Amino acid sequence: MIRVENLVKVYSTGAIRVEALRRLNLEVGRGEFVAIMGPSGSGKSTLMHILGCLDTPTSGRYFLDGEDVSQMEGNDLAAIRNRKIGFIFQSFNLLPRLTAVDNVELPLLYRGLPARERRRRAEALLEKLGLGDRLHHRPAELSGGQQQRVAIARALAGDPPLILADEPTGNLDSHSGLEVMQTLLEVHASGHTVVLITHDASVAAQAERIVRLRDGLAEEGQKEKGEGK
Repeated sequence: MIRVENLVKVYSTGAIRVEALRRLNLEVGRGEFVAIMGPSGSGKSTLMHILGCLDTPTSGRYFLDGEDVSQMEGNDLAAIRNRKIGFIFQSFNLLPRLTAVDNVELPLLYRGLPARERRRRAEALLEKLGLGDRLHHRPAELSGGQQQRVAIARALAGDPPLILADEPTGNLDSHSGLEVMQTLLEVHASGHTVVLITHDASVAAQAERIVRLRDGLAEEGQKEKGEGK
């Protein structure tokens, strides 16, 4: 699903040059659940932005689902995001004036699906995630865990092959975090490739594989004893 070759990302501000990624290589197989960990400044967010086609590398190549997206820009990248990727963010990123079902419909609106089909899919996803009685609640009327489940439903709405989750439990209490992780495990079990960024070892332990970033480079990390399966 993902193949990254010699990926470099450099940020320059005046005379200051920061190499956020340094010839990074990474592969994620179709249907895998991979956690990416690393200290602050290790390049996690930069890598997530590139994997999510929100940014482009300075050099190197990125193949997503067999397609080289390294040099794509603008509308081409937007089209890839809409078809291939579902995003889940730490801060939920729900539109506050829209109801839960309206938020979930958004990716389908961008695809041009008819209103009735959009509503059917959105309602079915929210029902599946245990939010059938919250369809018409706005984000402020939902708990943090409920908001994140709405965000997961939105990520799944277009049935993308890849789910990118950036610290999805970071703003949640432990109980809500466990519920969200259980939902992500079910998403993975249904056939989606899941890439999760987290600083929490107990969250990462629930993935099949851990990749650790340090100074813009990736290395396979073994789960610590007692860190899960």
